[in-house]
Amino acid sequence: MTNITRRATLGAAAGLALSAGGAAAQAWPSRAVRIVVPLVPGGTTDAIARVIADPLSRLIGQPVVVENRAGANGWIANEYVARQPADGHTLIVNNVSTHGINSAFAAGRPVNPSRDLAPVTNLVEVPQLIVVPGTSPARTLAEFVELARRAPRPLVYASAGVGSYQHMDMEVLAARAGIQLVHLPLRGAGEMVPAVLRDDAQIGEFNLVAALPHVREGRLRALAAVGRERLPQLPEVPTTVESGFPEITTTLWNGLFAPAATPEPIVAALHRHVTAILRDPEIVAGQARIGVRVTPSESPAAFAEYVARDVARWSAIVREFNITLS
Repeated sequence: MTNITRRATLGAAAGLALSAGGAAAQAWPSRAVRIVVPLVPGGTTDAIARVIADPLSRLIGQPVVVENRAGANGWIANEYVARQPADGHTLIVNNVSTHGINSAFAAGRPVNPSRDLAPVTNLVEVPQLIVVPGTSPARTLAEFVELARRAPRPLVYASAGVGSYQHMDMEVLAARAGIQLVHLPLRGAGEMVPAVLRDDAQIGEFNLVAALPHVREGRLRALAAVGRERLPQLPEVPTTVESGFPEITTTLWNGLFAPAATPEPIVAALHRHVTAILRDPEIVAGQARIGVRVTPSESPAAFAEYVARDVARWSAIVREFNITLS
């Protein structure tokens, strides 16, 4: 029995003790809670939603259902959740692509994730690797760049979709290196590994969870760890910063959001329950075993600041490299 299970009764009682914020807040939760995932099943965002769903259900005394609404790099799910009643019964797990990057491209759209969703807490962060098929002659990013320059036709990179962080980072790579790459947008990270293993794409940026087993078995080759620090799982692999691409430092974060007008007491209760779940030693250890860092925010306000910094970073990259989604 986990610590979360032992605290379930106290947690459910605490959830009913919400104070100021009106009758809707005091009644929360009055029915099942849905956690919308804006991507297909099988990726990290989907996985962490399912990790928190069952213990959250025990804490609040209501069913918690995970619902996948994939498409358009998260816009479909974001617009759906933003228009739901702001009563704490419909939530969304967004990530660096579906929230951070989408906010940088929100001009002219009916929904802006930064404006129309309320941050609750960060959940996890996952390091990234830039990889090629194990049969590729490239063993470093510099060698891949030279391979791309000599290729008779542009090489292909895979991404989780138009506007995903893989899309952005590969466009930065191409622009900084002065090479041409062709984009193969897929429906989610779960489709990327097979595409690169089949050599449908000659390069891609994967999270450590998805890539590491294939790298260790030689089916994929890691050219660089994304960021400023080498990864303890692959200490011999240089970073993107070491490799001459200082703008490519993306960490895949996943966070919980509610519709923007959700009463503060409900947001606070969600933050309290979910961060308690994430601090359970069994969950921390289980996520660490697969290379995932559990990163609950100290408060909804702290998470809001984190997200704002990420949106500002992506907005600056979009301007500097003149990236469009067309």
